Amino acid sequence: MGERQSWRSAAAGACASVVAVALGLLVTLGESASTEQTVIIQTFQFKPTLTEVPAGTRVNFTNQDDITHTVTSGTPESPDGKFSHRLEGKGASAAVDLTKPGVYPYFCERHRSMRGEIRVK
Repeated sequence: MGERQSWRSAAAGACASVVAVALGLLVTLGESASTEQTVIIQTFQFKPTLTEVPAGTRVNFTNQDDITHTVTSGTPESPDGKFSHRLEGKGASAAVDLTKPGVYPYFCERHRSMRGEIRVK
């Protein structure tokens, strides 16, 4: 019987280790997936204009102007349809999740001189 209990204890310990490792990975993945960056829209400008982030980052856009702006991917000459959000007045916000490395230019459809760029590593 002692041998049987020893085997059960070893099995239980191994299972606990596997669960702990799995939970540790989940926590780590959760932390890296929660990376966020904020871009403020203020006085007809995106601030910062250039943003560099790791893949998997959520970029939050918040309008601090009293008027409506948009955050539209691409350029005024060539919108690319990857994202488009209308932020109607002060306090309006929207988020974009960027999972693939690349360069993501964006602009305001109402004020085409307003431009920004996100570089995803």
